[in-house]
Amino acid sequence: MSGIWFTEELHPYYRKALRVKAILEDEQTPYQHLQVLETEFFGKALILDDIIQLTERDNAGYHEMITHIPMLAQGAPRRVLIVGGGDGGSLQQVLKHSSVEEAVVCELDRRVVEVSRKYFTQFGDPWSDPRARLVIQDAFTFLEGGREKFDVIISDTTDPIGMAERLFSEEFYRLMAAALNPGGAIATQCEQPFFDTALIREIYSFAKTLSRYPAYYYAHIPTYPGGGIGFMYLSDVPWQEGLKRDYPQGLNYLNREVHQAAFALPEFFRRELYG
Repeated sequence: MSGIWFTEELHPYYRKALRVKAILEDEQTPYQHLQVLETEFFGKALILDDIIQLTERDNAGYHEMITHIPMLAQGAPRRVLIVGGGDGGSLQQVLKHSSVEEAVVCELDRRVVEVSRKYFTQFGDPWSDPRARLVIQDAFTFLEGGREKFDVIISDTTDPIGMAERLFSEEFYRLMAAALNPGGAIATQCEQPFFDTALIREIYSFAKTLSRYPAYYYAHIPTYPGGGIGFMYLSDVPWQEGLKRDYPQGLNYLNREVHQAAFALPEFFRRELYG
């Protein structure tokens, strides 16, 4: 198997590849092509529709940054919604906060949860925590019901392709904002500054209409396109409030210095986004 490479081509002008040691799962679910690969260096990798979602080696940067930044800003969240997140990585981080009474994961594809529970449990099984609640449903439908409110909402989605495309729309952001309690915070997976500048600029334009302190921030993830991924923060509470809190134990990526630096943007992108 040492000669097998998995090659990802999310963009027609950019590819990356990981050397594969073994194919652990390979199936077509009702919604997507799901694979789990054992790779060299990065360990097990979850692949959806030929796009890397996480690896054992570098997922901490993504999951810690998308969860703890809004949760620390809010201060003491009791109810948290995770949109997507069937791999359990964001749920695992959310449950590090003792204030959390319920963490709802709204995931469309049950097989993502089942397969991830089988292969990605090196830090325990967050789904066994009594505070976790799994809802198998389209996130649009769930939020359109308008029955539940949350202190923090985390949109841990795949890239804006197919059904996931509308999770990057103004309509969906408005649904999230409507489901947020006063003083709450939202963080969304918001793509990559070099490759997705126009999309990020569009999202920021309507994020400004939904919250007082929207901001873009960034994390270094080697197996994502361009080596990193960004997030959009929306809240009426400045993100800097989170710097004043005590950080959860057992973090592998986030610290106070990284927290502060994540919002510092390269000048070309800062001009594009903030003018």
